[in-house]
Amino acid sequence: MTTPIANTIPMQDYQLAGPGSEFTLRLRQLFASSKLLEVFDAESVDILADYMQVYRMPAGATLLHEGEHSDFAILLIEGEVHVMKTHTTRGAQQIAVIPAGKLIGEMSLIDREPRFASCVAETEVLFAVLTRQGLLDLLEEHPKLGSLLLMRLVALVSNRLRQTSARLVSLMSQPAA
Repeated sequence: MTTPIANTIPMQDYQLAGPGSEFTLRLRQLFASSKLLEVFDAESVDILADYMQVYRMPAGATLLHEGEHSDFAILLIEGEVHVMKTHTTRGAQQIAVIPAGKLIGEMSLIDREPRFASCVAETEVLFAVLTRQGLLDLLEEHPKLGSLLLMRLVALVSNRLRQTSARLVSLMSQPAA
């Protein structure tokens, strides 16, 4: 039996700050300063905001849990998140630091597979959430905009895969110890 996929965020943990439409000015600023999202004009950001909810979490809170089944992505508006991966013998290891303006959780949004790593708030964070259902609704109601967003998400995943592959090749080319 498979674990059911949550198409909503964990309400018991996240503190709702409001609908994305209440944060359009901040979202516009983030999109304009992001290589991934700069292709979206102000009108597009306003439409995208209608498909998001914004939440706040205190420092030390876990936004995403490694291995959990959920299907949403997070756009950090304020704060910093540490990405933690559990190693079988070394425990939780920090593998990345994610600043405001970056997206996390996009792999599970796209493929609905368990979370690859945990994301822990280093500082208080404010973030927008796009669920898979929100993405599907966007694709149905605004197909050009939804397709553009999906292509940008795929480009992000592809870029991260290329970076990881380059690191792997570098490690493989080092002499054996």
